[in-house]
Amino acid sequence: MNVKVRFAPSPTGSLHLGAVRTAIFNYLFAKKNNGKILVRIEDTDKERSSNESLIEILESLRWLGLDWDEGPIKQSNRLEIYKAAADKLIDEDLAYRCYMTQEEVNLLKDKAKAENKVYKYPNTWREKKENPNGRDFVIRFKTPYQTKINFNDTLRGNITIDSSTLDDFIIIKSDGFPTYNFASALDDAEMGITNIIRGEDHLSNTPKQVLIFNSIKKKLPNFTHVSMILGKDKTKLSKRHGAESINSFKEKGYLPISIINYLARLGWAYGDQEIFTLNEMISNFSLDNLSKSPAVFDSEKLSWVNNIQIKNYPNSELKERLKLEFIDGVDEELAINAVKEKNKDLNELQKSLNFCLLTNESYENELINELDNQAVSELKKFIIVWEEKKPKEIEEIKEVFTNYLNENEIKMKSLALPLRILLTGTKSSPGIFEILKILGHEIVIERIKKFIKNNEK
Repeated sequence: MNVKVRFAPSPTGSLHLGAVRTAIFNYLFAKKNNGKILVRIEDTDKERSSNESLIEILESLRWLGLDWDEGPIKQSNRLEIYKAAADKLIDEDLAYRCYMTQEEVNLLKDKAKAENKVYKYPNTWREKKENPNGRDFVIRFKTPYQTKINFNDTLRGNITIDSSTLDDFIIIKSDGFPTYNFASALDDAEMGITNIIRGEDHLSNTPKQVLIFNSIKKKLPNFTHVSMILGKDKTKLSKRHGAESINSFKEKGYLPISIINYLARLGWAYGDQEIFTLNEMISNFSLDNLSKSPAVFDSEKLSWVNNIQIKNYPNSELKERLKLEFIDGVDEELAINAVKEKNKDLNELQKSLNFCLLTNESYENELINELDNQAVSELKKFIIVWEEKKPKEIEEIKEVFTNYLNENEIKMKSLALPLRILLTGTKSSPGIFEILKILGHEIVIERIKKFIKNNEK
């Protein structure tokens, strides 16, 4: 069997972490099994769906690198297909038109509430044959009486639901748009989806979709309903837990691989391994290793994963991703390596590199202006030695620096701190020897001399 999965977001807002994890699991499963991925946009909620949301969702998927083979297919472009399928079910006496007004429904709901009962549509129009002209109607599915609805879930085993727990649910609304359960099941059947991997919040929808599959005589796909993601307080994940949109994480300097790595590990395990490349995740992924237990989102753990992934990320790709433009003469490899260790996100990393980028203006800042006369005097003496010795490698730089300290009987901080501020514009940066090596002989001389000249005015 050729594996085919789908990711089917609703364009009613930003792409949240639960949906992203679902997309990741589908992606890994498809790639592991040389299958195909389809993106379907479930936009049948006319009031809440927006094109802006659709664009953001697709851009987020592309940024993450979760590419697809088919789509995106919009359900709103398939209305005639759903209508034809519903009409066919009516012809086969598997569905019917219901002309009950909203006022009548509301009265029944109020009555059920007053009697402390759960409202259930009473099948008023199930057997009626009249078609009142000019009245709006919905199309309802004829849920069979006294039937066991069976399906298998790869995580939860065989599940059986009694049809008496369901009513004759709506499949086409009065505006001609299909309901979620009808459109989703019909599309999955027609598009040849073999595996449905989604959140456990969809478990309650599955019996209705199974009935649709059975009514159109299509084979059921394999279902996998993955666990929920909770906040640290074990409640449903929300913004107060740090669960922001993918765009927000992008803006905060997270790598796509960090998001994929961290979210994949929320509910999936491969031994004790925590950090993965994408290829490692693909080769090791299995539905058997998913957990039924809820996963807990931890923003600190995500930051830790991001820090490790930044360290592992190729310098050339970091340079390209951040569009880094270094000053001529800068040791680019050493510069990136020097800041990788200490920075937990790309924003911090880029800020730490400001001192050696073409866009750098940091050495004109207030810290430099606050350097005292003692610092100026010390740098005047140091520049003479630096120009004479011309050290290039780290060990040479360290030797010249240490000898200068010993010969002038001063402490490391007395020279290193003003030099660091002057050369980088900050008090926190790579080690002073690394800074001198990164910038190189000419840039160091240029900046020190410029500083001395400005302070002689």
